[in-house]
Amino acid sequence: MAIKLVFFQLYCVLSLYLITIIGRRLLNKGEGFDYARHLAGFIHPIYAFGLVGFMVTTVVLAHKSPHPFPLLPEPNISSPLSLTISRLLFLFAIVVGLPGIAGLARRRVGPLRLMTEEFVKGGIRRYLRNPMSLGGYLFLIAYSIRFPSPYLLLATLIGLIPAHIFYLKIYEEKELELKFGEEYLEYKKEVPFLLPRIKWFKKCPGS
Repeated sequence: MAIKLVFFQLYCVLSLYLITIIGRRLLNKGEGFDYARHLAGFIHPIYAFGLVGFMVTTVVLAHKSPHPFPLLPEPNISSPLSLTISRLLFLFAIVVGLPGIAGLARRRVGPLRLMTEEFVKGGIRRYLRNPMSLGGYLFLIAYSIRFPSPYLLLATLIGLIPAHIFYLKIYEEKELELKFGEEYLEYKKEVPFLLPRIKWFKKCPGS
């Protein structure tokens, strides 16, 4: 059973990369808001289906067999360090992810619609362009540490996160460029992709 789920996960991950590449090629053939919006109505649901399939099977496998491969180390959840790390990551996931969801929900372009009809750049999006994605990554990593499941952590780090970042960079950013043009390009230059910038203030001479 575990091996079948692992193969299904591999299929899901490959499909995520494939739909991203297909979507980008289709985007390159057209232009304008309406073209990008109509294409998104096809690409986003298919991608979401593969993403949810991967996440659900990963969690199921983690609960059925937290240590399916003998080479994976078994974490010690009783360790104070593990508990502290997981709690901090959960906290960061909430602080980053919830404002990102709220910022879209107030404009009726929430995640359940899967498509962005309005350019949203206020709130937490002044500091990073993809707060919901970062919050989701942190939540899954925290959950895999707290559960604990080395397989869930491994699947998240080398499966889900790279595939989703690839989608954001290759397909979704191009979609937003077609929809919002120069406004998004300027925003992209000013605001980092996933991690907020840390500004180090240098002490002025003589102060």
